[in-house]
Amino acid sequence: MPDFRARIADGLARAGEHAALAVVPVLFALLYVEKLQSIVAFDGVHLGVRSGLPLSVVTVWQFVTVPSSGVSVNAGAPVQLLPLAFVTVPVLVVAQTALTAGYFGSIRNALDREPYQFVANSRRYFLPFLVLTALPYLVAVPAALGVFGLGSITGDIGVAALPVLLLGLVVSVVVSYLFYATPYLLVLRDTGLVAAARQSYTLAVQGGPYAAYAVGFALFVLVVSPFATAVVVNIPFLGALVGVLAGGYLGLGANVATMRFVADVDPGSSVTTNWAADPPDSDTDHE
Repeated sequence: MPDFRARIADGLARAGEHAALAVVPVLFALLYVEKLQSIVAFDGVHLGVRSGLPLSVVTVWQFVTVPSSGVSVNAGAPVQLLPLAFVTVPVLVVAQTALTAGYFGSIRNALDREPYQFVANSRRYFLPFLVLTALPYLVAVPAALGVFGLGSITGDIGVAALPVLLLGLVVSVVVSYLFYATPYLLVLRDTGLVAAARQSYTLAVQGGPYAAYAVGFALFVLVVSPFATAVVVNIPFLGALVGVLAGGYLGLGANVATMRFVADVDPGSSVTTNWAADPPDSDTDHE
């Protein structure tokens, strides 16, 4: 089985072949208006590291830490526009769902050597991806409102709330590991959300390649993030522009690599071994 470096290199190569799909992670990156504003307003030198797993559409922000004046809880630009958030958040969730469903389905089309069916995929997988997209908002919006006692959208987190925050971080890491394959299995198995999540959990509990890929991806983000942060944050205007565009290509490559990996380790995926393991220029890919 190819190691992580071979997989990510293959994913990036295929991303170059299907650059049109990189528009989605670029658009997603631009939705984080508050991050762009923080970078533009920042004056100084900022360094940082991040890590994480490819749970959804990977953007530049998975690799970049954004400077802030303190530790605060917020759920992005829509929540900061309360009370308009009750309108903007549902609209944003629907838009993100449509793009995410079309994006993952089209990656599957690309790897099958088929024409993109973005709109058809968006309709076909809309409901399961709606749940996946809405879940983070269901947690983030109450947190931003101070419901959990972690501070509001304009307030810093108190010391007393740090244990709760740390517990939430641990839970987030565990959940991310257990279910990071879910969106890929939705389109690979052409199945429902519960079945995809159950299979992701099964693969996670088995460990092996699933765990190794998770560790490899987390380390990949950890290694890339200091350089990405240095460029995006510390080079005024141009750094953010280059970061968003380059992040679209990098994110697409990461999603493609993960799609191929999940197909490789999941016996129920409706693809062949050749489709999942051969190099991008192979003539033996699944048709």
